[in-house]
Amino acid sequence: MDRFDLDHDDTLTDAELAAVEPPGRWRRLGLHGPAILSRWFMRNAKRMAVLVVGVVVLAAGLAMLVLPGPGVIVLILGLAILATEFAWAERALDRTSGTATRAMSSLSGSRTGKIGLALGGLGMVAVGVVVLVLVPRYWMASIGLFVAGVVGLATVHPSAQRWLADRHQKSADRAAEAQASTPRAQRPMKP
Repeated sequence: MDRFDLDHDDTLTDAELAAVEPPGRWRRLGLHGPAILSRWFMRNAKRMAVLVVGVVVLAAGLAMLVLPGPGVIVLILGLAILATEFAWAERALDRTSGTATRAMSSLSGSRTGKIGLALGGLGMVAVGVVVLVLVPRYWMASIGLFVAGVVGLATVHPSAQRWLADRHQKSADRAAEAQASTPRAQRPMKP
């Protein structure tokens, strides 16, 4: 069948698309026809967009681990974006946010840790403002420092402390459930 017929609403059915012969150069490469490929792209457009945006945010987070900026927070944001479409990203998000929450809880649980967070946050805000004023050419770095400082200061707030404690508890409960549901033969041996 060289030509295909259109339905009354000018859309192709899957059967009609499957009946279309791809061009010779496509067949030699083992590819389907362009109509089938375009249908596949349209069906997966949201998933591909989420993948592109999520990978870009993850790359920015990785860069911020060595550059000024809230790298871990941006990594978690990138994983949260990817987790809307991919199960592997959801599992990675659970592990990453659980680890970050435990680290933040242990740090902010003591008086010394809270003072360190507050001083670090104030220092980053101050350096961000100084860089913005003295070297405006590096405005992106100064904004990254400023945001990281504000986030550090926000974690000292009591409502953020309660949220971190709740998140830590939920993470521990989920880990205990997963351990209980894993058959004994599949559990890793402890060293």
